[in-house]
Amino acid sequence: MYVKWVIRRHKNEDLAKITFYDAYLVQSYKNGAGEPRQRTIAYLGNLRLINGSFPVIERALFYTRMEEYLRHEVPPELFTEEERIKLYTGLAEVAPAPTEEEIQQGSEIHAVWHANYFQAHSLSPSSPGAPFSFFEEDQEEHEVSQFDLPVDRGTMLGKLGSKLDMPNK
Repeated sequence: MYVKWVIRRHKNEDLAKITFYDAYLVQSYKNGAGEPRQRTIAYLGNLRLINGSFPVIERALFYTRMEEYLRHEVPPELFTEEERIKLYTGLAEVAPAPTEEEIQQGSEIHAVWHANYFQAHSLSPSSPGAPFSFFEEDQEEHEVSQFDLPVDRGTMLGKLGSKLDMPNK
């Protein structure tokens, strides 16, 4: 098995500077006549190449979703440990999984972005209508720098933000 990438440019490439990468898990086999063929086993997900690179959030979400697709779409007898290693090696050639350091940095940026959003809209993180809550109600006085950042990779991936230019305070 191998990863097939389908690459599509944005319709307005000059303006958007975005390229879409769709990943498919493909199996090679020989048909009844002995001719080589390929069949798509599963759709693995997509990534956006933005201004020439894959942002951390794109890679983190891709790998998280891909694991779900593999668990639910690929028969276990087809996906051995050897195949898994080949898959991750092939994926890393295009878009490597984010490192723990990138995850931590993204999580911090995400927290700052939300804090800036709440401040700009005169909301507290636990206000009705606030899209996300960082704190228990009795902890509203904490500042962004005092967040208890998640420590396990799954939680970090779930809260990961893209690398944005944050306004200086």
